[in-house]
Amino acid sequence: MAPTEYIREQGRYGLRNPPPIDNSHLARDTNVDREVVILVYPPRPGRSRSPRDLHWSLSWRVEGGGWKHLHVVVEETPYDAHLKMRYVYWGPVTKTVGDATRGARYASLGYMSRASRQRIEALAWGIGVAKPNGEWNCQNWVVDLLCKICQDGLIDQAKWSDVMATASHRTCFL
Repeated sequence: MAPTEYIREQGRYGLRNPPPIDNSHLARDTNVDREVVILVYPPRPGRSRSPRDLHWSLSWRVEGGGWKHLHVVVEETPYDAHLKMRYVYWGPVTKTVGDATRGARYASLGYMSRASRQRIEALAWGIGVAKPNGEWNCQNWVVDLLCKICQDGLIDQAKWSDVMATASHRTCFL
């Protein structure tokens, strides 16, 4: 197993790529309780069909039909001789619903207040992002975030266990 090395600034260090477009100005996260979920996306056509290859995000619906996503994404960095691709956490990103989100299955953490969701966003900034090593991926990042959410008291151990079992079971796309 390759050792896990973490990238400074959650993968953003030295990155020249622009961040994804955030539509939070169009689809606001208002002060109402919302269901927070782990989205497990279907496999992409032509890609590996291993359960470890399925993308995960921690997400919730916002006004205007959008979704706020907390997840790491793969960025191509051909200009970096040492790291041709990397995982990056850009911060919370609000998007409209696309085919991938529509096709995703989910595991619910339950309904949470805006203050709780903002706390989750703050916790996400403290979750490390590793260099690609054939073992670590977006699922590890989401699991680490879930651990922090549990340690912070936003969910209990029973909910954590239930969400982990449900999200792992959502690999039945395969």
